[in-house]
Amino acid sequence: MMTDDERMQLKLLSFFLEYPDAGWFEGLADAGAALKTVSAGPGREALRQFLDRAVGTPAIRLQEAYTAGFDLSPSTSLNLTYHLLGDSEDRGRALARLVEIYRRGGWEAAAGELPDFLPLVLEFLAVCPAPEDADLLWDCLGSVESVAGRLAREAHPYAGLLALAAGILADRTQDAPDSAGKDA
Repeated sequence: MMTDDERMQLKLLSFFLEYPDAGWFEGLADAGAALKTVSAGPGREALRQFLDRAVGTPAIRLQEAYTAGFDLSPSTSLNLTYHLLGDSEDRGRALARLVEIYRRGGWEAAAGELPDFLPLVLEFLAVCPAPEDADLLWDCLGSVESVAGRLAREAHPYAGLLALAAGILADRTQDAPDSAGKDA
């Protein structure tokens, strides 16, 4: 079972992993206030380090790093079904299944993003940490660790966030049965 502290960390990760536009920068103060509710430990430290970096980095530099890391490099895409299924027809079916998982969990994803976008998935898990029949969701989240590793090798500014997400999700994703290729 996920703790309240882990759920708050997922909410903050979800926010921090969104594109850093003007509204995102305006939300940093609220994120800093929310961070104070997270228990001391490695998760809080990783989030604090990223927040400090974000506050001290010109917007254009953080936007460039985000785009280079997540939009221009398929191996570090935040669209998780890509890592499992590439651009196949199966990916479209998997995206539809994710929408159904969200619906059954009583959650509606924000418009404009694919349902496999990591910030949306993390936000959903913060609200519904134990969704039913969500093997595909856990399979998708299993790729977070490899994305974190790639970013770490590049010393990317977002590497610590992905490593934290992978750590929080590790026990849950390792136990998930392999279902992505079955009826995706």
